Amino acid sequence: MNCAPIFVCVYDRLEHFKRCIASLQANPLASESVLYIASDAPYKAEHQAAIQQVRNYAKTIAGFKEVRLRCNEKNLGAHLSGLKIIAEILNEYDSMICLEDDIVVSPDFLQYLNDGLNYYKDDKHCFSICGFKTPFKLPANYDKDVYFYFSHSPWGMAIWKDRWESVDHSSYDRYSELRKNKTRYKKFLSIGFYIKGILQADSKGEIEASDLRLYYYMFQHNMYSVFPVISKAQNWGFDGSGAHCGNNKKAWWTKPELDLRNKPTNFIPFTGFDKVLLNNHRKFQDKINGGVIAKYLKYTWVHTLYKRLKKVLKGK
Repeated sequence: MNCAPIFVCVYDRLEHFKRCIASLQANPLASESVLYIASDAPYKAEHQAAIQQVRNYAKTIAGFKEVRLRCNEKNLGAHLSGLKIIAEILNEYDSMICLEDDIVVSPDFLQYLNDGLNYYKDDKHCFSICGFKTPFKLPANYDKDVYFYFSHSPWGMAIWKDRWESVDHSSYDRYSELRKNKTRYKKFLSIGFYIKGILQADSKGEIEASDLRLYYYMFQHNMYSVFPVISKAQNWGFDGSGAHCGNNKKAWWTKPELDLRNKPTNFIPFTGFDKVLLNNHRKFQDKINGGVIAKYLKYTWVHTLYKRLKKVLKGK
């Protein structure tokens, strides 16, 4: 098998990185895969020592076909640092596997993604193969190994060169563009109401939401991603160490039970979305993001006023 290269983005989290690499090394296809590691330079001087520890460890990593460590001399930020190395990877390969250093994967993660890349390669409406499955309840009669969703998960995924390079990864006001069409705006938010806040913040330049830009492209071109019914990835970054994740000890759903069956995935062609499955997924997304009250009040003037009052009270 011609295995897709693996790209892991790191910064200063040594223990997270070690856990991620150990899980990848447990995959039989690791020895047939080239591993790229992108290490950004510190944006604060006090991060230098921790970053050097990560880089020193990266130089000792074995168990892969080859390990290619790329270290920035100047801080580019996660977004630009990632784009730089991905451009290098896709100059040589026609697909890639991506994950961040806080992701832990199942022993058949690489097999699943490589098989998925081969199966859906010619289906241009398929955007990516995702490894993380949110632990929502599947329909009782759902007996497939995978399902389809009109969004994407960056927590361990594979994508083809032509899909990635078709996306506009730059920053611009997608929120205002989308608001011009009320029907399409509402449809985009059906991904989950949480997406509204990310869309607004990215459009204002407050954050660089790389994944939001992928979602937006998928939405524009009626694309879908493939997900496993049992998760092949976990996210261990909701401990205050990662960007945009915060320190949320209640985020139990980020570490669903991993698929340890080591069983070949039976991929199926896309023939449409399962409406019950989509509804269950949306309900779960609403629940973990604050429930009904948050759904209708968050990102409105009421929530903005609440945040301002909270700041004033803290100031006292």
